[in-house]
Amino acid sequence: MDKKEYYKKFREPSAKENKNGVKEAESRAGRALDYALDIRKFEIDLYWKRATYFWAFIAASFAGYALTYKNAATHEPWLTLLFSSLGLVFSFTWYLVNRGSKFWQNNWERHVDLLEDITIGPLYKIVASNREGNPLTSAGRYSVTKLNQILSVFVTLIWALLFLKSIGPIDLNSKIDIFKIVLFILTVTALFILWKLGRTRAIHGGTSKLDERTFDIET
Repeated sequence: MDKKEYYKKFREPSAKENKNGVKEAESRAGRALDYALDIRKFEIDLYWKRATYFWAFIAASFAGYALTYKNAATHEPWLTLLFSSLGLVFSFTWYLVNRGSKFWQNNWERHVDLLEDITIGPLYKIVASNREGNPLTSAGRYSVTKLNQILSVFVTLIWALLFLKSIGPIDLNSKIDIFKIVLFILTVTALFILWKLGRTRAIHGGTSKLDERTFDIET
């Protein structure tokens, strides 16, 4: 589009008032757009705060695993399995949290897409990009959230390999290590519960119970 078509997209809404005397730009759609933009920004802030939270636990697990692996002769061998189990569960949870955060961010972005057409115009949907040819310095159309999700999958796979390595070779003739068996079962169960029961049910609605709280002043 040229400049004329671009500015045409941002024409002021019709000043014709509805039956309640409220202009279109001051309608519920206009106020809803403000709320959608604010909540979208809030979701993005929470996204990175959650990433920092999980990176702290994952880094601590890496440090614990490296320490126990390096000094395996002086530490209990099952400590490496314990730290790899923690790292696997934290990194898998981080991956799921990334997907959940992206779901709600997309929800509010779609609201902005729908509401801006009847209020301020398609500001959010029109992308102004340059055509700089240098691939090292030009802007790239990459999704930060998708890159973060791919990174979380990579970290999860690394921890899965470390977890399997920590279990060690299975020898039917050797003594059974009950702790390793229990920890393996707990880890697999935790991963299954996170995947299966960690889904939100808000999209399907639901019922809630409302209780009125009473407050009296003593005389």
